[in-house]
Amino acid sequence: MANDKNLEALRKVLRARLRSEQDVLVGKDDLRLLLDEFGRLQQSNDRLRRQNRRVRLRLQRAGLEDDAPVDETTGDGETAP
Repeated sequence: MANDKNLEALRKVLRARLRSEQDVLVGKDDLRLLLDEFGRLQQSNDRLRRQNRRVRLRLQRAGLEDDAPVDETTGDGETAP
């Protein structure tokens, strides 16, 4: 929980500096925190895409397919970046 509070505080500080158009330097501990969070978000996003793909395929097999074409690389109706 403390990590969440640290992350939120860091985001607020960085946003404030960006709004004031200041250059932003990030310390190694703050950078590690941001990179760890980014990694967790990426893993979560990938997991949700795989789940979405499985659900869409099940719907297609059940004859309830979605109007949006399934993109084989992302597993959803969107194209990969």
